[in-house]
Amino acid sequence: MIVMFSVGKKEVLMVSRRNLKYAHEDAVLRDFGEYLKAQGSLLEILEKPEPPEAIVEINQKRNWIEVTDAFLDQVHAIGLTSGAADDVTHIPDSRRLIVEPEETFRESLLTVIEKKYDKGSMQTIASTNGPGILLVGVFTPFSTAREVAQEEKDSIKSLVTKKSVKVFDLIYVYDGTGNREFHLVYQKT
Repeated sequence: MIVMFSVGKKEVLMVSRRNLKYAHEDAVLRDFGEYLKAQGSLLEILEKPEPPEAIVEINQKRNWIEVTDAFLDQVHAIGLTSGAADDVTHIPDSRRLIVEPEETFRESLLTVIEKKYDKGSMQTIASTNGPGILLVGVFTPFSTAREVAQEEKDSIKSLVTKKSVKVFDLIYVYDGTGNREFHLVYQKT
């Protein structure tokens, strides 16, 4: 169910948690297509089997895309997602001390990437279709996707190269909020 209401001069769209997930993934795929277009490439979505989020063609070459998000921590994730969904009670994330936010986010980022590599469905898709593209949302108030790409490139490469199954050829991080920018953090060589 989608509910629209006004708050001041802004219109607010409320959706169920499940529909929020699909709307988020669609927006990320659309923005990734715009990013590729600015780079001179063309993204065409062929199907959305779930999983993965999309089977695509990029410059007439078949590929697949998976979308995931890395939050500062679980409390931050609940605060952001519960505030946007109409079927769960909003649990705000405020007024707390975050000790070592960079390290906390690094652990979250590496954990979500590793979980995608270890997930049986991702390994099956990679076995059938070849390695795909992973888009990882950066949801932390302490950093941007650009900074994460610069600071975590080596730790992501170290994690990925230790995996026996090569699930993704490319991994991008993108800003989860604000002006969405995509930054390549891993490319299989």
